[in-house]
Amino acid sequence: MPSLPAKHGNNVVAPHTVILGAGASIAMTILNEEKFGKKLPSMDNLVEVVGLEDLLNENKIDFKDKNFESLFAELKSDLKYDELCSEIEKQIYEYFANMEISNEPTIYDYLIMSLSKNDAIATFNWDPFLIQALARCSRYTHNLPRLIHLHGNTGVGICYKDKVVGHIWNKCGRCGESFDPTPLLYPIGKKDYTSDLWIKDEWEAIQDYIKESFYITIFGYSAPVSDIEAKNLLLNVWQENSSQELAEIEIIDIRSSEELYDTWKGFIVREHYTTTSDIFESYLFRYPRRSCAAFFEMICMLRPQKENPFPKFDNLAQLYSWVKHLIDEEESGKKYTFEVLS
Repeated sequence: MPSLPAKHGNNVVAPHTVILGAGASIAMTILNEEKFGKKLPSMDNLVEVVGLEDLLNENKIDFKDKNFESLFAELKSDLKYDELCSEIEKQIYEYFANMEISNEPTIYDYLIMSLSKNDAIATFNWDPFLIQALARCSRYTHNLPRLIHLHGNTGVGICYKDKVVGHIWNKCGRCGESFDPTPLLYPIGKKDYTSDLWIKDEWEAIQDYIKESFYITIFGYSAPVSDIEAKNLLLNVWQENSSQELAEIEIIDIRSSEELYDTWKGFIVREHYTTTSDIFESYLFRYPRRSCAAFFEMICMLRPQKENPFPKFDNLAQLYSWVKHLIDEEESGKKYTFEVLS
């Protein structure tokens, strides 16, 4: 028999874990343009969007019609291009580091407010949008999910001496020194997830969450063949999840349901998965801050709950005002209140 998720009162405390890929940040900038109008590149147009053409032309590198993953993997495999690769990495870092989230509420603000401190959001993205959203949401409450950066992030800084992590523009709270940038992992076939202590800790953290999760949402992550190791690391710990046969996988992506099933079938138990192209139609946004508890009530107790979807808000204060009673209920330790469907 599969194990039921851990509960406190009638409140499921097994985490909801969200995994973000490039498609999530691209979706965010389509709905809410980057503050200065900068485009978020994909691997198919990164060279042009970041402005690497002159550098590559100077080095007589043919990049036309090449996916950046393939191009960079080729360069990285040849020692004579070490200096060129370092300059490419520098320019990419600077491009992403200087991006800023839109002033109005974005899907990342909704995402962060849809989860509690019991949950986690793990991202493969280099852009700083998610950590910027967390910073401004934390003005209202600290009952927010943990952020995990699986490929590094330009918005995150670290003090290796004191083992303190924070926003890149802040200083270490222990020694007062400025944070160092965190490393970025680039698209090559064999990524190193262990030599950097911070990256290693981030991967251990996501594995711990996956092992305990009752609901997993995958948003805009294609699990590219160039990063098969990452997918396998996640799959291996998912197999250790004692609630796996009851838990749910939710996939938010513009690709067809058939294609998504083929990509993620190793994670799917029987029919325990859903797909949607719109995050506002996701279980996460239809039951914000109560997704695991509501799913438990439906699948284990046969008591489907009435949806409580996010409205659209004009500013963050409105968003926080709407979720405040949910946060207050969590922090009181009282049983969650639901309206059962008749």
